[in-house]
Amino acid sequence: MNIELSQTRSTGSIFLERYQLTIFFVLVMAASITASTIGYVLKNENFAMLALLSPSITAIILTALLNGRNGLRDLLVKQLVRPVAWRWVLVAALLIPTVAALAIYLHSLFGGPKLVFAFGIPQVIFIVLISFGEEFGWRAFALPRLQKKHSALTASLVVGLIWGFWHFPPSYLLNMATPVGMPFGVFMIWIITASILITWVYNNSKSVLMAIVMHSTANATFSFLPLLPEWVGQMTTFWVFLGLLVAITVAVVKFFGPARLTRNA
Repeated sequence: MNIELSQTRSTGSIFLERYQLTIFFVLVMAASITASTIGYVLKNENFAMLALLSPSITAIILTALLNGRNGLRDLLVKQLVRPVAWRWVLVAALLIPTVAALAIYLHSLFGGPKLVFAFGIPQVIFIVLISFGEEFGWRAFALPRLQKKHSALTASLVVGLIWGFWHFPPSYLLNMATPVGMPFGVFMIWIITASILITWVYNNSKSVLMAIVMHSTANATFSFLPLLPEWVGQMTTFWVFLGLLVAITVAVVKFFGPARLTRNA
C-alpha cells in the first residue's frame, strides 16, 4: 500500500514538473473564464477580481507544490527584495508615462486633447494590487521557465499572447480589464509590446518588483492621462502612443538582442 502511494506521488510529481507551464496557463485561463462567467450570471463585477489575481495565486500554489519553502522564498522574496541599478528603476517607472505624455503633446499640436493629469489614491491602490496579482505569475513564474527553452523575445510573445487573451473573458462578459471603446486587436498589440518591454526590464534587473512597477505605471498612465478612447472619445492619441512605443520596442530588441534582451554575457 505504501509502495503504491509512493509511486502515485512520484508519478504525480513528475507530471507536475514536466507540464508545469501548461498547467499554469490552463489554470489561469480557467480562472479568468470561470470568475468572469460567475460575475456575469450574478451581475457582480467583484468576481472579476478573482480572475485578475489568478496568475500570482496560481504561481504561488504551483511553486509550493514543486519546490516547497525554498521555491516560495525565491518567488516571493528573492525576486522582490534585491538591489537594482537606478537606471532600471527609472525605466520601469518612467518609460511608459513619458511616451504617453509625448504622444498626447504631439497630438495636441494638431487639435488633440491637452496634456492634463488626474490623480486618485483609491485608483493607485487598486492598480498596485492588480500588478502584484499578475506579475508573480507572468514574469516571476512563467517567463523564466519559458526562457530556459526559448529566446527572450519568443518567451515574451508567448506570455504576451496568453496575457492578452486572459483579459478577454472579463472584457467580453463584464466590460472590464480592457479599455472601453478599444478594439481587442489593438489591445493585443499593446499587450504584446508591453510584454516585450517588461521582459527587457525584468531580465536586466532580475527583479519582479521592477515588472510590478512597470505594469503599475502603465495602468496608472491609462487612468490618469487623457490617452484612452473612453476618456478622449477617439483612438488617434492612443495610436500615436502605440506607434512610439512599438518603435522603442523594435530599437530595444535590435540593440539588446532578441536572445536575452540584455547586453550581459
